[in-house]
Amino acid sequence: MSVIRTTRRTRTKIAVSIGALAASSLILTACGSSDSGDNRDGTYYIKDVNGTSDLGQLVVKGNSVSHHEYSCDGVYEEPDVTSTGEFNKDQSQIIWTVAGDDPRNKRTGSEPIAISDTSISISGSAYVRDNSDAGKALLDGFKAKCKK
Repeated sequence: MSVIRTTRRTRTKIAVSIGALAASSLILTACGSSDSGDNRDGTYYIKDVNGTSDLGQLVVKGNSVSHHEYSCDGVYEEPDVTSTGEFNKDQSQIIWTVAGDDPRNKRTGSEPIAISDTSISISGSAYVRDNSDAGKALLDGFKAKCKK
């Protein structure tokens, strides 16, 4: 009878251990895959950035952000204005670390942001993801305007 009790206890301990390992694995997986913003990584565009007819481009890689402005002559060349920054800890603002040289550039200090699946709004101006319908339409419109 003591053999049966020992076997049951052993099975119970093994089952509990397996359950604990499975739970630990799930917890570690959840911690390891915390949303560092990878789903927002990509390229976003806005037309008439800073009140000009330039195309604004926002490139997001992790917590790093770069902002470029292109005129019609420079869409596939070096941007006219480039600024870099990063998201703050709670990802509610972009803190600009390097501002471009152009005097029209307003990318200094920090700006509030809002993030959705297809856009990032900076100080109320929405940049649309390049592979979204709105992003494709915006780029096609800018290219057509620049061909004139």
